[in-house]
Amino acid sequence: MLKSVTNSVFNCFKSLTIEQSRSIRLRKPPWVPRAKNKRFRVPTLKQQDKDEYDYMMPIWNKYKAEMRSIYLLFKTVAKFSDKESVKAQEEKKKLLEKENSLLQENDRLNAEILKIQLEEENVKLESRKKQAELDLKRQKKVEELYVLKADKIVSKLIEKSKNFVDPNNLEYEIEKALNERYDHNFSIDSSGRFFKAKKLVTKAQAFDPKFFPIESNDLNQSILAESSSKEKNPELKDTNL
Repeated sequence: MLKSVTNSVFNCFKSLTIEQSRSIRLRKPPWVPRAKNKRFRVPTLKQQDKDEYDYMMPIWNKYKAEMRSIYLLFKTVAKFSDKESVKAQEEKKKLLEKENSLLQENDRLNAEILKIQLEEENVKLESRKKQAELDLKRQKKVEELYVLKADKIVSKLIEKSKNFVDPNNLEYEIEKALNERYDHNFSIDSSGRFFKAKKLVTKAQAFDPKFFPIESNDLNQSILAESSSKEKNPELKDTNL
């Protein structure tokens, strides 16, 4: 495009002469034709001054030489710029290929990192799941123990409730309690034997208020044997006391 423009400019300069000029009609628009009295008139050409011509021609030649040098400069610059543009395009293509390869490598590394992270998350989830199962089993065992303990407490209360006083049978229970015998008195001799109602008894029998001794030689003999063994072994005596 630059070459065509400069060629057209030079062609105009070659065809142009100093004498060629045209007056501009300021009073009429350019599309209005000439007047009838001036239609066939041939204007006389003005003769250029010889001194003026001698003064202008060196300037004109200098101008044409400068324009030619500028044209050649533009031509060489455009030529080298075309080569540089091809080289720049190749470099740009290489940079794009390098960038695409780096992006692909980045995507591959990101995929590997994501895979590793997902595996770690799966391992953590499995460990949490196992821990939750163990906690659930432990909680179930604790609940079962609480249930067993509560059942024992309830069974004990039910057993105790059998001895509760019924308000409907209150008079009967009062009479029964008055008729029952209780004896909290017992004695101990220097050897640690227990006596209740002047009868030799065991420690449990002595502390039982509902127990009343019955005369039995076999029982007394067994108690005496036990007390004699305790006297021989003081450790047994301390444990029973």
